[in-house]
Amino acid sequence: MYKINKSLIFFIFLFPIFLFSIDYEVQFKGLKDKDALSLINDASNLITLKNRPPKTINALKFRANGDIDEIVKILHAFGYYDANVQIDLEEKNKKVIVYVFISTGPKYLIKSVKIFNALEDQKELSICNITVDKIGLTNDKVARADTIINGERRLLYFLSTCGYPLAKLDKKQVLIDLTEKKVSIEFYIDPGVFTRFGYTTISGLKDIDPVFIEKQIKYKEGEKYDQKKVFETQKRLLSTNLFSSVSIVHKDQEDKLDELPMDIKVVEALHKYFTTGISYATIDGFGGSLGWANRNYRSVGELLAFDLNVAQRELLGVATYKKPDFIVLDQDYLLRLEAHREKIPLVYLALNYFMTNRLDRKFSKRLDGSLGIKAEYLSVMHSGNNGKFFLFSIPGYIRYTTTNSLLNPTEGYSITYRISPFANIIRNTNTFLKQIAIFEFYLPIEKSRTLVLAVRSQVGSIIGPNIFELPLTKLFLGGSDDDLRGYRYRTVSPLNDENQPIGGRSAIYFSIEPRFRVSRSLGLVPFLDIGTVSVKKYPDIHEKWYKGVGLGFRYFSFFGPLRFDLGIPLNRRKGIDKRYRIYASVGQTF
Repeated sequence: MYKINKSLIFFIFLFPIFLFSIDYEVQFKGLKDKDALSLINDASNLITLKNRPPKTINALKFRANGDIDEIVKILHAFGYYDANVQIDLEEKNKKVIVYVFISTGPKYLIKSVKIFNALEDQKELSICNITVDKIGLTNDKVARADTIINGERRLLYFLSTCGYPLAKLDKKQVLIDLTEKKVSIEFYIDPGVFTRFGYTTISGLKDIDPVFIEKQIKYKEGEKYDQKKVFETQKRLLSTNLFSSVSIVHKDQEDKLDELPMDIKVVEALHKYFTTGISYATIDGFGGSLGWANRNYRSVGELLAFDLNVAQRELLGVATYKKPDFIVLDQDYLLRLEAHREKIPLVYLALNYFMTNRLDRKFSKRLDGSLGIKAEYLSVMHSGNNGKFFLFSIPGYIRYTTTNSLLNPTEGYSITYRISPFANIIRNTNTFLKQIAIFEFYLPIEKSRTLVLAVRSQVGSIIGPNIFELPLTKLFLGGSDDDLRGYRYRTVSPLNDENQPIGGRSAIYFSIEPRFRVSRSLGLVPFLDIGTVSVKKYPDIHEKWYKGVGLGFRYFSFFGPLRFDLGIPLNRRKGIDKRYRIYASVGQTF
């Protein structure tokens, strides 16, 4: 008997199916709303199943017609309640073109919003002073489905902030007026009873003293329930980095006193850890680092850390102790011991040993500051201004910011003022005051923030004796990724006869960056830096100005932008500056 080859069967019966599959292309016509079109593309079977083409025209028509109901639902969700969808097929160059004609009609607007108490028939809710403005459903706003749903969520959230965390939506009616092209919305809310915070239990602790968590709780037993205080407590606990997870929940039923018992459930993070790494920087050369830290020293969230960094041009050893919420909440005490050897070719070799006691205080969401006492021994060699100094200082700063991000701000502004009075104990008469003011401004040019204009200006001054009686490391030396990019590191200042920087008592720096986000993960940042450094104690605009330009590249990762900048000095100094310099770090320049 003749035996049929299985491969031959596959070729005869199945290969023609793949060979004669219909090649098609989809074109959407008439819809200008990019957001709606993007969502339709994601939901359309014509698009998502394109790599599995149908075998016949009828099958293609069935697939196309099957998309109509889903497209109409999406258009309704965007406020196009008169939307109509038609399908047409046309063959061109052995390919079938599927035309999806979309007629949206006008966008329907919100006519009215009413909030009723579901427990009292047709009586409007009269608690918590909730208005349609607060929940974002103002009249004449486009009646999009997500807008209405978000309004519902805000409504329940506002109720939870004024003593009604058990409130729930009984029903919702969205009434569409086809004549006026308007939408009326009615919420029926069961508010539950007015409740207060009950007792709090804490679960999941292993090595952390419960007293530490109790200090972070923003609410008090017996006071009106406020969901904002619950969120603030959760945020405070997570910001300590002591927990990998924090969940704060309440019972579904109030007790006899109309109080809700609270339960804080935590999962502790790793408290003790070693760090090690290698690095390369154009300034410091090759280097390595080693560190050990305990974020839960004495079981109350105190930090004890030791770090060692070794590079070709730098040796740094640091011991740090930090006590959070010292005396009052949001005030940290910090003790820092440091030994630092820094060699900057052409500028100086410096040995620096210091101890700092400091209080860091967060006064509000936008305002923070610091004040400390610092003692340091400093020896400066191989420079245009050598010397040994034993300095006592009181460094402080104050900062006000409205920016929306630390690593990648796209709007707002920040004002920082730093001041440090110094006294040189070795030379009893030598006292000086160093101060610097920094202003940073971020303006989104487009609503999508694909273009943001970033501007920073810095003005500094040192009031005291002439520069040759002051430590060179405390004077102004431009030329870094913080001021004049492109110039040799910390060399921009007046020079002596041997072309060595002698530093300045005042400085002005100005940077401007139009930040273009060309895709979700990539960005381009052309920049301009200008600045001047003077031996005078107050900035002098008549001194020589140094200018630098360049181009930066950004990769937006999940933890922040990775920065790569190429800076070019326009006032290049012979024998000092190279044609360009490269900078890389995490976060925007400012």
